[in-house]
Amino acid sequence: MVNNRFTRQLTLDRTIQGQIRHRRKLSKDLFFIDVLLDDGSKDQILFRSDDGSLTREGVQDIYRSVKQGDIVRAVVGLPTDPSEYDSKSFNVWQSTAPLEVIQPYTDTKTFVADPPLGSSGPKQTIRRWDGSQKSKSEMYCKYWINQRECVRLPNCPFLHPTEEEYMAAREAWIQERMTVRKITTHNPHDPHTSKKSHAQRAMVFAQWIHETFGDYLLSNQQPRSVLDIAGGKGDVSMFLSHGFNIPTTVVEPETRKQPRHWYTRLRRLTCRMVRGEAPDCTQPMEEKWPYDLEPTYLATLLNDAFLETYPDVVQKAGLLIGLHSDQATEPIVDTALKMGKPFAVIPCCVFHHENRHRRLSNGNQVVTTEDFIQYLSEKDTHGQGVIEKAYLGFEGKNVVLYWRPYL
Repeated sequence: MVNNRFTRQLTLDRTIQGQIRHRRKLSKDLFFIDVLLDDGSKDQILFRSDDGSLTREGVQDIYRSVKQGDIVRAVVGLPTDPSEYDSKSFNVWQSTAPLEVIQPYTDTKTFVADPPLGSSGPKQTIRRWDGSQKSKSEMYCKYWINQRECVRLPNCPFLHPTEEEYMAAREAWIQERMTVRKITTHNPHDPHTSKKSHAQRAMVFAQWIHETFGDYLLSNQQPRSVLDIAGGKGDVSMFLSHGFNIPTTVVEPETRKQPRHWYTRLRRLTCRMVRGEAPDCTQPMEEKWPYDLEPTYLATLLNDAFLETYPDVVQKAGLLIGLHSDQATEPIVDTALKMGKPFAVIPCCVFHHENRHRRLSNGNQVVTTEDFIQYLSEKDTHGQGVIEKAYLGFEGKNVVLYWRPYL
């Protein structure tokens, strides 16, 4: 229902052009941009869906189409809510038209935004994850901690530790972020109380694959292979091939560099994994691959053309996998179901704005990772069992969905 405060008819009857000096989203239904005009004044433009002038998706599309620093042209009119315009010391407009980017901001330096129009100045406190307020003067500048530079200096309100304090400050900052992440991402259904780091997720996934599918993959005289879709450099495949003698093929359109230190690290971790030792164990050992089997690499995408071009690879495949494979996750599941082959995927990003056709069985949109997991779980297996779910013992997105039609 449209609120009765929207009493003015929106008519786009003028055009303004300038640089976006501030952009802020108040909700999924409303965002503002502050535009610096050629005469040095600033106007504000709002885009909203709660008055029925745009859809929520339309608001999000326009928001993503521009960034601070861009020079844009906008077709605008007076806001549907008169209170947005009346008694303001600056012009406030509303628009439903896409913003035309005249000149994008391409400088390598981060654009320093102005304070929002109508504000009394930057806030001196930040609302933290637990709802408490903390002064910016007591917190470290994230740009300084990560890059050793801050474009807001000398006006940045955050702390910028000196050389003597920097390393300790950086360590404290990282530890705090890790602690907060564990608290905010805690899932009561996840049985793992002690987890390996996110950096070791490929090793944990490979171990789980061996435990769950190993007998099936290695039971034939000619072992079934694993298709590692969007596998990057091939971390998971390296663990499977060298650690468990499981044939693997990495399907990755971009050829990734495999530096010597990466190779050495994987060999060390594989040896520790097979020996049942902790990854950070310091006990001396002979660092030799348990198996000399190397993964195969195919610089291509998983699509219909792949199935036609590589029929032998597809025929020999016994399992399709994807570890945080982004846009490839759903195609992995769909392809496996189509071919009647097992799969195991660990979903991560949803890309809701690119997949608005997705709907859960209850009609809701697929917006969060949890929604995406449910959406994939509801796929039709054509009567060949159910899609199962498990939690893996590493930090971050660790839910694996898998299907074993052979059971």
